[in-house]
Amino acid sequence: MSSIEHPLRRNHWKRIWLGSVLFAGIGLTLYLVDDLGSQQRAVHKAQIGTSKRRVGLSTTTTTIPQPPFSVQDETVTLFDPSRDTPPRGNVPGHPGRELITIVRRPVGSEGPLPLVVFAHGWDSNPLVYESLLDTWAEAGFIVAAPTFPDSTNTLPGTPVSDYPEQAQDISFVISSLLGGMVGPVDPTRIAVAGHSDGGTDIALMALNPSYGDPRVRAYISLSGEIPSGVNGPWGVPRSGALLVAVGTADQYGLASRSLQVFQTAEMPKAMLTLTGGDHLTTFIGDTTAEAAMRTETVRFLNAVFSSPTTTSSQLQAALLPTGDAAIVLQAGAG
Repeated sequence: MSSIEHPLRRNHWKRIWLGSVLFAGIGLTLYLVDDLGSQQRAVHKAQIGTSKRRVGLSTTTTTIPQPPFSVQDETVTLFDPSRDTPPRGNVPGHPGRELITIVRRPVGSEGPLPLVVFAHGWDSNPLVYESLLDTWAEAGFIVAAPTFPDSTNTLPGTPVSDYPEQAQDISFVISSLLGGMVGPVDPTRIAVAGHSDGGTDIALMALNPSYGDPRVRAYISLSGEIPSGVNGPWGVPRSGALLVAVGTADQYGLASRSLQVFQTAEMPKAMLTLTGGDHLTTFIGDTTAEAAMRTETVRFLNAVFSSPTTTSSQLQAALLPTGDAAIVLQAGAG
């Protein structure tokens, strides 16, 4: 047979070759199209992921309330059947002790919250101290102020002083409120405070182990003294921290007696003296120095509650500089 290729056969192989080239080209095109589609899908997925992260970053955050808080008041009546109310002049005593207690709570502050129990002075009542008690509640503390059935001026008869019973009243209020009656209370952050006879109640609790309460971490004695007629011992080393405050012009001579409370205490301690300050308005008045004195008590409480233990040096660092030049700080050793 001739070696010359037949035209039809040559055309046949050309068609096969062209078909193969065309098929390969189509396959390459399809591959490139599919690969481009895969890249576009990958880019689309990445864009979706980025979009989700942006949504997460732009989510609105809730603002946590901060001091000063609004204050909500309520009155609760606590009754201790285990102890008696003494006679008030010509008004006879009776079994049990009724403690009508005004409770201030910071609105919007999350619990459990620290608790301050306040003791009013002789021939007085908690309403006298509203500016002081509101300062503590606005700072984030639950503030409970019982009306003592012995020394208040809101009950019939003549007020009497009874420091040991009132110290026990304060502990009774702590026990009553720890049950959650007025909201959750932090049992590790409890303070007691008082003015005049109430400040003496606090000195009794801080200095005399017979009337101490191991749950208390902070003591604030305002224009108080070591009570006469109560047996010691005094100045036994105690846990907790003490703040003593007084005005140099106290009408009842308590500047020197409050200094004695400070000097006797065997615990981390500090003393604030308002130059020219009197017995009461030093703590409830409207002057810049009097408002600064209230602020100093808040700084003391925050310093004590900010760590498990507190030293006198830490109290000094927390209280200096004082909020007014007329307020002088003295700190204990250590």
